[in-house]
Amino acid sequence: MHTVSLFPSLLDYQMLGVFLLRVTLGLIFVYFWYEKVFRQRAERIHFFEKLGMKPAVLYFALTAYTEGIAGVLLVVGLWTQGAAIATGTLMLLASIVKFFKPNALPRNTLEFYIILAVVSFSLLFLGAGAFAFDLSL
Repeated sequence: MHTVSLFPSLLDYQMLGVFLLRVTLGLIFVYFWYEKVFRQRAERIHFFEKLGMKPAVLYFALTAYTEGIAGVLLVVGLWTQGAAIATGTLMLLASIVKFFKPNALPRNTLEFYIILAVVSFSLLFLGAGAFAFDLSL
């Protein structure tokens, strides 16, 4: 068989690549949760107030804890597709907010939110990868 792959033997380890994407994405969302809850609480509640989302504390809690729970689920590889839908949706919404109100989310770029959404939604099709409770049979 002829292949155009530069390193065809590495294709045997595709599940490791998916594992790296899943765990990295999960750690980013755990970090987002930590920052929101312990360092940026007042700032983030004010963010939801500026967007006109009331009660802002409720939206803050839903967002922060969705990020935290989904992040942990991604790291351990449990209910990966559900967690990926949650994180992808959050990042799609963040991308929309960043596009229309660039100053509302000053810490990250639009491209950062888009790539997180793409990686999240990609996990819907790729699965959990190696070292996960969700291993495909």
